[in-house]
Amino acid sequence: MKADTVRGYQQRQRAQAADANTERILEAGAEMFAARSIDQITLAAVAERAGVGVQTVIRRVGTKDGLIRAVGAWLAPQIEATRGAPTTSDPAAVAARIAQQYERWGMVTDRAIRERDASPALAEVADAGRRSHRDWTATAFAAALDRQPPARRHDLLGRLAAVCGVELWLVLRRDQGLSVAAAQAAVADLIAACLAAAASPTASTDGAPAATF
Repeated sequence: MKADTVRGYQQRQRAQAADANTERILEAGAEMFAARSIDQITLAAVAERAGVGVQTVIRRVGTKDGLIRAVGAWLAPQIEATRGAPTTSDPAAVAARIAQQYERWGMVTDRAIRERDASPALAEVADAGRRSHRDWTATAFAAALDRQPPARRHDLLGRLAAVCGVELWLVLRRDQGLSVAAAQAAVADLIAACLAAAASPTASTDGAPAATF
């Protein structure tokens, strides 16, 4: 085997090992963020969970804020893939998408939101997640929203984003002990109520749909 061929093979092996280490670090970071408060997480603990040295973690992400940003960037496309594209406004179908997303990623999403003020990096990740959620909701319910005047559109989008949010899902699942199916049905009912209120001819004219629940 020629020397340049050997070097090329060795470089590919090192690159693959580095990629595998990075994946383990990000996965370990995500698992720890879901389970612990941010102030209880150290790079050393992430390194131990990932099965790598602390210096490897430092080379990959630098600081704890670097780790948070890297984990956020790593999680974002996975969350989007789990949730799927906003191709329907059917309440049951939307609730099913939400259930799929939050059963997999709800805890880490909730942690980022609740602890967003703990670090600038966490605030960036949480705010990006909120924007993504609001944009997804706006796209899913675009037809209903477009039928509303501006003030009522803003109000309806806020209601739908809240009903479809991780906070409500965790209240239903964790605090109230509902099954996935029951929580999904509750979210679908609330979405339908928001849409029905907005479409009602008796909807409030002061900028808000009349509440029906």
